[in-house]
Amino acid sequence: MGINVQLRSEGGEIFEQVYDLDNALSLATQRELTETRLLKYLVPWGDSVFNQAQAVDLDRDVSELLQTRLDRDLKAVLQHARPLLERLGSDAHLYLWFVGD
Repeated sequence: MGINVQLRSEGGEIFEQVYDLDNALSLATQRELTETRLLKYLVPWGDSVFNQAQAVDLDRDVSELLQTRLDRDLKAVLQHARPLLERLGSDAHLYLWFVGD
């Protein structure tokens, strides 16, 4: 099962979503994400939530990963998640959810 990325309000309303249909993030939890600041905490069987204060570190994780050699599916998920990260960084009342199994 993939780890979908969702931008949510405090009340849980989903504003935007990126689907991990090819399980790229799930697979990366055991490989590419292990040395990142925050993405290393993702697990395929649970949810992880990040807030505005963590947006800069999340963006650094994604930026650094995109500069490395990634498989096509992981690169696509991370690129599609970038706008959600930008929006997270600009609003204290939004949360970025990584929704696992």
